Amino acid sequence: MASSSPSLRRASSSPSFQATPGQALCLIVGLACLAGFLIDMLVLALPPNPFDIQWRVGLVQQMGDRSVVLLLGLSLTLFGCLDNRRLRKQIALLCLALGVMFSLSGLLMARDSLKLKDMAITTIATQEAQVRDQIASAEINPQAVSPDLTPEILQQASKVLTDQVDTAKRTAKTSVLKAGVNSFGNLLITGLALILVGRFGSRVRV
Repeated sequence: MASSSPSLRRASSSPSFQATPGQALCLIVGLACLAGFLIDMLVLALPPNPFDIQWRVGLVQQMGDRSVVLLLGLSLTLFGCLDNRRLRKQIALLCLALGVMFSLSGLLMARDSLKLKDMAITTIATQEAQVRDQIASAEINPQAVSPDLTPEILQQASKVLTDQVDTAKRTAKTSVLKAGVNSFGNLLITGLALILVGRFGSRVRV
């Protein structure tokens, strides 16, 4: 009877754990990082409009920019709960799931960025066509628009329009692609790091 009492005491104390001061501090900071990340994402996601490509790109881009906060928060929380096997396994599983989600979000971001670039160029081309139609109408009957219009002024306007359209297209391509590549890198790196953290948490023996 006396020999079974130590095992009973160990069994009764197994669900709880004694965190070191360093682990307690990491747990506090980790939970604060997670809470801040969730609040930021909730605010940025409102009002939700998942079928709008600009809304999706903006949200995923912001998520990628803040992904390091999530990675830090989960890593610190995992370390803070390292001695609690049940919590450690749950956090490790969450890291694995989020890691896969972030990696897939990076691919979604790359696809949506290409679509957004095409949409921006199409919009610029449509506006260019409308302005060129107005210039063509003015060339046919300049007096109906303004008595001061001359063929030279219309030619100059056409040249300025061409330069502005070319600049706008280059800017649209560069800005959208840069933002897409940057977010894709952040999401992919964070996703892989979360997967590694999850594997560490599921395999570590304390």
